[in-house]
Amino acid sequence: MSPSQKRRRRGFEYNPLQFNSFRLLELISGHSLYADIHCRLRDYQLDSAPPYEALSYTWGDEKSACRISLDGLPFHIRPNLRDALRRLRQPRSTRIIWIDAICIDQNSADEKSVQVPLMRKIYTRAERVIAWLGEETFDSGMALDFIPYLTEVAKFDTESIWLFYLENYGFLRRMMSLVHLFSRPWWQRMWIIQEVALAPDVLVVCGSRHIRWSTFHVFIIAWMDVGHMSHYRNLSRLQITALRTLGMLVSGFSEALARLRLAIRTNSSVPQSFELSNLLWSFKYRSVTNPRDKIYGLLGLLSDHGVQVNYSKSPKEIYVSFFSSCLLEDRGLDWFRWMTGECYEPNKLCLPSWVPDFGPRAITPISSFLPNPVRGETQRVFFAARQDRSRPLSTIQFEDDHRTLILRGRSFDVVSQCGRIFPFSDDIVLGGRATEPILSHWKKMAMDTQLKTYQSRTDRENAFWRTILTDRQIEGLHFKENAGWNPAQRLLPEIQYIPPKNAKEEQELLQAMENRQLCLNGRRFCITRKGRFCLLPPTASKGDLICILLGGEVPYVLRRIDNQSQDYYTMVGECYVHGIMDGEAISDILERKDVGDIFRLQ
Repeated sequence: MSPSQKRRRRGFEYNPLQFNSFRLLELISGHSLYADIHCRLRDYQLDSAPPYEALSYTWGDEKSACRISLDGLPFHIRPNLRDALRRLRQPRSTRIIWIDAICIDQNSADEKSVQVPLMRKIYTRAERVIAWLGEETFDSGMALDFIPYLTEVAKFDTESIWLFYLENYGFLRRMMSLVHLFSRPWWQRMWIIQEVALAPDVLVVCGSRHIRWSTFHVFIIAWMDVGHMSHYRNLSRLQITALRTLGMLVSGFSEALARLRLAIRTNSSVPQSFELSNLLWSFKYRSVTNPRDKIYGLLGLLSDHGVQVNYSKSPKEIYVSFFSSCLLEDRGLDWFRWMTGECYEPNKLCLPSWVPDFGPRAITPISSFLPNPVRGETQRVFFAARQDRSRPLSTIQFEDDHRTLILRGRSFDVVSQCGRIFPFSDDIVLGGRATEPILSHWKKMAMDTQLKTYQSRTDRENAFWRTILTDRQIEGLHFKENAGWNPAQRLLPEIQYIPPKNAKEEQELLQAMENRQLCLNGRRFCITRKGRFCLLPPTASKGDLICILLGGEVPYVLRRIDNQSQDYYTMVGECYVHGIMDGEAISDILERKDVGDIFRLQ
């Protein structure tokens, strides 16, 4: 066998890249959609590359079984990329594109560690990014045609207009075509954030059809700027499902991306408020093939992040090291807003309980929304460990090669009674799940307690309602509905509906609660041994410890580890405990009359 035959049998092999260089793919012209795909790969210095486009797409779960010719040698790619290359291939001219799966040697951890940090420049300098949604389906064309039309309908945002259109079956059918379009895997991919946000221009392609990103952007913003919630009471179950499902898809996967791209195009850079902590939270629903990319996939948006990309390290090493650095740099526990205590799928990364997986969170955090020192401490809602964050760094320590986090605080109480878990708003609105039995069960627990922490029945009622609402005002009840983003506002000492004075007020309060995703959704009402009312994570159970951790905005639920010394715990999640949310439980520590307790989290 000749050397050339041996080389052909082995297939394409990458040559090492020089410093500050990258590869571009030359997609050779072809007249037939299904003709064999031929490409060339060329190396360029970043500063002297020819004009090129960049592809944004999903890899897919299929194996790389589709054969193309790369520099005359066999190279295998996945089906979705093959479909994209077929559609993007021009009939008479070569097209120059950057595609991660081909232009980066995916089998080389060292090369990925060098090339991934360059992606910020690669996408910024591309003439255009092509967002490939996939091949056409039976209703994808209908969806693309419907976007400009529905944008104009959304701008009206009047109940009569919506009722008029939603009674039309054809209108509902076209809305469902949009649901299918926004359900495509491309919207859920982490890497598209920087690919779209940094691009000078974006063209969205679906099969043979294409549409400019600006059309999507106008629709997304118009859709999210209207208040659909108030219309639900006059709609059928089918109409509610169409509105709610499209709303969840747009708000969950598209809105933050559209607003981020707008902010970057307006300011020529990522706004200061978009720190890595904020970006991770905003895009927590995004999926990745490689767990490392939950963090690495957002770094291109930030010019200064201090994170070294290293694909040679295990995901567990990366997450523990990264989160440890975040806690030390933050000088507090604001990052613990990830500790919602949800029932995750099995912990595939085998992380310590105090390290989040940065994945989806269905439960609303009790701690402040994206707290940011730049905006000042006024953004905090609670001050369970008081508002002074200028504590010595020595109170955050690590041992056992950073697998154990050591914190100081106060062991306050123990969980004694646990109520049933309150459903999520989607289960209530879409599934018709009744909330009254659970609230009645909770209220009976509160009213029947023999502990006298809250003396009178009125005191107990007041404490009960403030606990399940986490002492927050409700939009549409206590302040104007759809008033734009507002920091959470504490309930005033004397405020209407708290507690409800009669059956009418209670019904209005319950209706307002059903229409909102609140902190009680997904959590359970509990009572401690001392008789405190509290709202705890769904995974909390009798015997768990409620404590205050210095630097934390809210109390936390910890669980003692069996067969360990008494100060080793796992993190269950953050919680609300009525009466200790403003530092009442640790005044002696802050006045230096007591050193407090030590907690080792594993």
